[in-house]
Amino acid sequence: MASARSLVAKANNTNVGSLILMTLVLGSCVANGEYPGARRGLTAVAGGAPTVFDITKNGAVGNGATDSCKAFLNTWLQVCASPVPATLLVPKGEFLAGPVIFAGPCKSKVTVEVQGTITAPPTGYPTPEWFLFEHVDNVVLTGPGTFHGKGEAVWKADGCGQQAECNLPPTSLKFRNILNLDISGISSVNAKAFHMFLVKTTNVKISNIKLTAPAESPNTDGIHLSNAVNVHIVDSVVATGDDCISVGRGSTNVTVERVMCGPGHGLSVGSLGKYPNEENVAGIHFKNCTMKDTDNGLRIKSWGGSSPSTAVDITYEDITMTNVKNPIIIDQNYGTRGGDSKVAISNVLFKNVKGTTISKDEVQIMCSKAVPCKGVNVVDVELNFVGDKGGHPSASGGLVGSLCTNANVVFGGKLSFPMCPK
Repeated sequence: MASARSLVAKANNTNVGSLILMTLVLGSCVANGEYPGARRGLTAVAGGAPTVFDITKNGAVGNGATDSCKAFLNTWLQVCASPVPATLLVPKGEFLAGPVIFAGPCKSKVTVEVQGTITAPPTGYPTPEWFLFEHVDNVVLTGPGTFHGKGEAVWKADGCGQQAECNLPPTSLKFRNILNLDISGISSVNAKAFHMFLVKTTNVKISNIKLTAPAESPNTDGIHLSNAVNVHIVDSVVATGDDCISVGRGSTNVTVERVMCGPGHGLSVGSLGKYPNEENVAGIHFKNCTMKDTDNGLRIKSWGGSSPSTAVDITYEDITMTNVKNPIIIDQNYGTRGGDSKVAISNVLFKNVKGTTISKDEVQIMCSKAVPCKGVNVVDVELNFVGDKGGHPSASGGLVGSLCTNANVVFGGKLSFPMCPK
């Protein structure tokens, strides 16, 4: 069978009947905005006022059991063809649909407003995402509705862990090749894998969202960025089984603030260096965030045996922690591949980190001997150790301490632990 991507490309010159037939063959709904003849023409509203298209008017049924995939497809075609700003409305109710691909380009600004709940089917994913927005600019996704991924049905079969090669279950919401994206007010529950994955997106604002999955759910990252530029994530709650937020390859100028993280694996830059010839990472800033019961806190991680790249200008500032494990960590031995990481990390600041930890080594800076870390600053870190006070002492030999290898680390301000020896 031809690949999903090649069939989508061919859809540009097909009629509606052929497009729907294609989606039935694929097992997914592919609505391509370049398609020249939408099912029903849109009459422009006087004054250019936005127009709302309700998926139930195209046959969607909010009973949680009827497949509404075609209704999503037909409604997107109408919205995307609109010469004035238009809205795809998912009203109250529970709508079973997916996989769904919303492709552009579209003629005007597009809003997807979710008031009800969209539920994912358990199987039938020819591509690794449930909802995909791609090649469409000026997109707004807003709530207060919910995307329920039904990940509990597949988590036991996911054995990816830290393997270098692995096929993850589908991401709930993927955004690819988009300029100007605004996401607010929605919830994502029990994603099969990542809740949100942003790839090659520029000018993004994410606010007031809630992403949740059990602490034991595998690979359920809250928001993962790859080649994302000018991203602002603010005022949100992420409680998952993996990284709350992970900033990956090629991402620059990213700010995360007032995010509540936990449970999960922390606020991460990386993992980096997993793939050959990754793009550099720069200008990543986390501030005024709260973390509770996370397996890691503030983490930068890169794979061994990587191609050369850089990660520079990374700041974690004004962070509050409760019962956090590994509160501050740079790990350049991440993964199972072996060899020295060649991701050069420099100009990193951890400042004003307060609260409680269950780890004796409150700071772990474990860098690569091939490219030692440069310009790492740890300032005003006051964490009260509340873990088991028995057993082995910290790496520094006392009750609590710090660990530094292959790194130039400067400590300053008030510290709750002994500094690494110079």
